[in-house]
Amino acid sequence: MFKLLLTKLVIKEMINNKFVNTTRSISFNYKRKKFYKRNMRPPYLWFFTDIKKTQRPLTIIKILPKESGVVIRNYSHTEQIDIREIKKYRHSRILTILAAGEYTKHNYVDGVHYPRWLQSYNIKTNVIKSISVHGGKDIRKSINLKANLVFIAPIFKTTSHKKQNCLGVIKLGLLAKLYKVPVIALGGINEHNVSRLKGLPILGCAGIDVFIK
Repeated sequence: MFKLLLTKLVIKEMINNKFVNTTRSISFNYKRKKFYKRNMRPPYLWFFTDIKKTQRPLTIIKILPKESGVVIRNYSHTEQIDIREIKKYRHSRILTILAAGEYTKHNYVDGVHYPRWLQSYNIKTNVIKSISVHGGKDIRKSINLKANLVFIAPIFKTTSHKKQNCLGVIKLGLLAKLYKVPVIALGGINEHNVSRLKGLPILGCAGIDVFIK
């Protein structure tokens, strides 16, 4: 009983926090771009799994607001996630699940996520395809991939890539205009700096650390 009550309190905290609410307001002002299905609006809030930081991704997935997106990344055989468990919450919480690495072969997901550094890939049809990009030079790759969704990163400094230069708000706005598909901002975004993204031509935000907190 205590655990159930605690879970409800955590869910309420997650739904009402500044990061989620500000990201939602960004989405409301977004001008629609062509997506996977014309009548489908992609999630404005995305959670990325991480081999080091998210040892128990299901704990976070359970408390995500409904209609959120999840990108399951697995580039190492040492990290194992029970994709079938995630499927349960995919329907009950109306989540959009994209997978990278070895999980792309599962039928329990809605699409595939391609990292920018991937040199060769098999383009899947009839699924949502997303790609992480870091600049205008990645536009050609996103077109070749026929990506339906673009994650531009890193916007701010991140704990995952401390030595990598961040793009900043101005470059994010300029890059977002170059892509013909919906853009999600990723990298170092939290409740303190998310308001700086208001007014930009992006659909929403994604993160890792902000959900762990």
